[in-house]
Amino acid sequence: LGVLLAVAAAWLSSAHTAHADDTADEADLLFQLGAEAYQRGEYREALKNFLGSNRLVPNRNVVFNIARTYEKLRQYPEAYRYFVSALDAEKDAAARARIEDAIEQIKAQVAVVDVVTDPPGATLYVDRKDLGPRGESPKKLGLAAGSYKIIADAPGYEPAETQVTDLKAGKTVPVKLALKQLLGTLSVEGAM
Repeated sequence: LGVLLAVAAAWLSSAHTAHADDTADEADLLFQLGAEAYQRGEYREALKNFLGSNRLVPNRNVVFNIARTYEKLRQYPEAYRYFVSALDAEKDAAARARIEDAIEQIKAQVAVVDVVTDPPGATLYVDRKDLGPRGESPKKLGLAAGSYKIIADAPGYEPAETQVTDLKAGKTVPVKLALKQLLGTLSVEGAM
């Protein structure tokens, strides 16, 4: 809780200096409501507000709070994904160490698919594109045990996909996807 409140204080001070419009005010309010709900142990309400705040004004500290809240709800794959996102955005060594410790604590509860694509930077999807992207490669995707279709898509390339079966919690499975570049020929004819 102390870490959450420290992060809350840091975010609130940065939100006021970085943004002075109604969107920032709304994000700030949602964050405050989320922090209050978290303190009361109302984790679903906290999560709803943290997600709303981060949707309006993306912030790595809020992402960390989302991860902690998912962890409290025992939704470990979601917590893992948000901890990884927080780690990707964090530059401070002490904060990175805290996030790495959090990931270590829950990794036994999560099946991880470590996706690398050629070329890197492909948008990744799990099972279906209409469920929304899960980030860009390279990316470690935290999932519940089971089987999934991993899809990679990038402009100028044919999508690539693979089926990953029998994922087990606590295990990491590497996945490499090569996207084939879309090539064509251009024929120009004309009279001289």
